[in-house]
Amino acid sequence: MNSSFTSPTHPHPPASEPSSGGASRFFIRAAQAKDLSSLAEILVDSFHSREGLGGWLYPILRLGIHEDLRARLRSNSCHCICLVAVVPQGEPPCGYESALDSPSGNCEIVGTVEMALRCINPWTLGMTQFPYLSNLAIGAPYRRQGGASQLLQACEGIALDWGFQDLYLHVLENNRPARRLYYKEGYRIHSIESGWSPWCFGQPKRILLHKALTRR
Repeated sequence: MNSSFTSPTHPHPPASEPSSGGASRFFIRAAQAKDLSSLAEILVDSFHSREGLGGWLYPILRLGIHEDLRARLRSNSCHCICLVAVVPQGEPPCGYESALDSPSGNCEIVGTVEMALRCINPWTLGMTQFPYLSNLAIGAPYRRQGGASQLLQACEGIALDWGFQDLYLHVLENNRPARRLYYKEGYRIHSIESGWSPWCFGQPKRILLHKALTRR
């Protein structure tokens, strides 16, 4: 059983170094069991409000996300990976070149993203699957510092290693900061959600974005 979200075709991707320009201080690596609590905290803060009823439901939502992550971590599903962005804290312990190598986990989890294969158009003949991104989230103190871009770029490299040249994700039409980020990273509109559901329930439509991948 794997100890991290990964794929047999891309086992345990090495932690990536910050960019050579020095603007970024994040390292990207595969998620591990010890990260679950931090990941659940980041995800619930990113996608659920703590105001009003959300404050009362916060512990339940956090537990649900934690257990969903645990289940996916234990899954043996091929081509499924969760990456985390981390910031090393303090000096590495004696005998270790980096805090990332330390068994004490001397680093802070600040962001995450998941990628798995998914049928983008399930009604089409053959039901071809493509890499699909979900749960991209960055902790509030670390937003707009390049972590999300690094996570996206790491997923793009892994998708290419899997043998794919296309990557997809959904974004809500009213999430303008996320749409700006994705547009900057080269994602373009593939389709916009149709049907009565968004209109009836007053919910924003989901936009399916696509990026054609090439080696950098």
